[in-house]
Amino acid sequence: MTATDTRPNQRDHILDTALELMSRHGAAGMTMRKLAAACGVQVAAIYHYFDSKDALLAAVVAERQYGTRLADPLPVDPDDPPDHRLRDLFLHVWRGALDEQQVWRLILGEGIRGEATVIPVGRDLLALVQAAALEWIRDSVPEAKPAEAVADLMVGQLLAGFVRHVFSDDQDASSADADRIGRESADALAATVFA
Repeated sequence: MTATDTRPNQRDHILDTALELMSRHGAAGMTMRKLAAACGVQVAAIYHYFDSKDALLAAVVAERQYGTRLADPLPVDPDDPPDHRLRDLFLHVWRGALDEQQVWRLILGEGIRGEATVIPVGRDLLALVQAAALEWIRDSVPEAKPAEAVADLMVGQLLAGFVRHVFSDDQDASSADADRIGRESADALAATVFA
């Protein structure tokens, strides 16, 4: 098989490996040559699918299909009190964000370092999350007013909780620690909105 043969899962394998390498070493620390070696292919195979590192990074995020996934129905009981619905909404989003931890670490870390290739990708992802949060608030917790401010608080609390999680002392028990941080963040959000 030559480097440009197109196996059905080769592109996905390249994207998964790129995400892993970039989240570990940063976008600047991952070269197309290192990616090819990690994938067990020639560099030409990488360029067969992606014409640049910028295109590869954009594809890593785009392939996660956040727009579609963020539109999925949320498991919030409409009969619960508003503060409970807001907590449940936040915790659902929190758990989803933790499932995508590699992407968030990559985008936030590289964005903080000012990596030019990441800035537009991160900006688009944040706009997508903010728009989804606004719809979630309007649909699941219409009592939370003004919805725009509550959505901004929710996204801010999500990012703050993620930073707390990243710098947690208890990395060995990261799942329990993440649950605790999520609950504390959800409680703080509900207390702020429904004080």
